[in-house]
Amino acid sequence: MVQGNGSFRALPINSQFPLENSPQGNNQRFLRFPLNGKVNGLLPLADLRGVIQVALTEILPVPQVAEFLLGIMNWRGEAIWILDLAGLLGATHWCRRENVRNSGMAMLVQVQNQTVGLLVEQVNTIEVYDSQERLAISASMLPARLKSFLQGYFMDAQGNPLMLVDTHAVIQALQSL
Repeated sequence: MVQGNGSFRALPINSQFPLENSPQGNNQRFLRFPLNGKVNGLLPLADLRGVIQVALTEILPVPQVAEFLLGIMNWRGEAIWILDLAGLLGATHWCRRENVRNSGMAMLVQVQNQTVGLLVEQVNTIEVYDSQERLAISASMLPARLKSFLQGYFMDAQGNPLMLVDTHAVIQALQSL
């Protein structure tokens, strides 16, 4: 769902973006978004409950929690955690960035009946990749902490890596706090 001006509109992620026919049937759909100025991330659409625009004023800060947890907000009568996804992955915290934005897009994921909003600056496109083309992250490529939140990566048409976020690992990080 996309929230705008107090109302919800359907995000056509399931009906208008059919999977390409593949002999192996390995194609999956992903939501692409920038993690920082140089790296883009992918989130499996199968893990996505919706996408909402969130003003930082809607997030209630919670004291003495991990820095990447921006706080909680009310979404359809449910209190959900909003976390700074780039901050979790080791980038500069949302509120410490040079051009801090007053709002962002929260990708709502649900794992084991727990909904969490992964806040990013924007969401870009829905893309299809063959799951057999996913590449493993080598030990020298990224710090171990960062690797633990990723399932690997794909290469886009321009040869840029697209990091595949592991939503289950992100939720587990919250549960271990």
